[in-house]
Amino acid sequence: MRALVLALAMLPLGASACDPDEMDRAMSEICTAATTAAAEVVQAATSLAQAEEAAAMAARLAHARHICINGDPSLAAAESVHLARFAARIEARLTSKDSTR
Repeated sequence: MRALVLALAMLPLGASACDPDEMDRAMSEICTAATTAAAEVVQAATSLAQAEEAAAMAARLAHARHICINGDPSLAAAESVHLARFAARIEARLTSKDSTR
């Protein structure tokens, strides 16, 4: 999750509101950074996840990447954030089990 926030914060936001092409480029950069960061979090959580959770994360990541390229980049960026939160919950669940032992 932290990587996702950092990736989004580091992107140049020089897109002019008057230039639709520049806005599209900026949104595509944000979308790509978000899905890349989400992929890192998913990779870390996959080994900790149950089989159905790992499959769901893989499917959601593939969907986010698809809509980033072919659809709505802002929707893909939002889905990437939701996916990162889901992966973080999986990691937190394992951490809380380990701390109770």
